[in-house]
Amino acid sequence: MDIKFDIKGLKELENALRDLGEEYANPKFAVQAMRPAVKAAMGPVEGTIIASTPRDKGNLANSTKTRIGKPTKKMLSSDHFSNDTIIAGRSGWTWSGGSLWNQSLAVEFGTAEMSGSATLRNAIDAHAEQMIETFAKTLGPSIEKKAKQLHKKYGR
Repeated sequence: MDIKFDIKGLKELENALRDLGEEYANPKFAVQAMRPAVKAAMGPVEGTIIASTPRDKGNLANSTKTRIGKPTKKMLSSDHFSNDTIIAGRSGWTWSGGSLWNQSLAVEFGTAEMSGSATLRNAIDAHAEQMIETFAKTLGPSIEKKAKQLHKKYGR
C-alpha cells in the first residue's frame, strides 16, 4: 500500500518545539510535549493488533503494548527515519520472561505449515491516515499544555 500525503506547517511546528526547549534550556521538553500526541495517534493501532491477533492461550495478544521514546540506532539507519527524528511510537507484541518470539514470527510471517496473517503491518496500514489526523489534532494542545506546565514550574 502506497500512501502519499502533504503536511503543511511543519516549519512552524519545528520552531515552536525548538522555542519550547530553548526557553527552558532543555531539548527534552520538546519530546515530552510530543509524547501525548504520539500516544493518541498510536492508540487505534494497538487496539487493532489486540483484536486481530490469533488466540491460542492469548499470551501474544495480551503482550501488545505501545512504546514511545527515542528511535533506536537501527531505526535511524533505515530509509524510513531521518537523523532529525526525535521520537518514535511503536505498537506491537512485547514480552519478558518466557519468549514469544517464535510465536510472533509465525503469526506475522507464517511457517512452512501455515501462512502469516501480517497482523502488525495490516494494523498500521489500516490506521495510517487516522494516525496522521489524530497526531495533527492533538499535537498543538499537547505543546500548549506542556508550555503551561513549564511556565507554572519555572515561572517564565
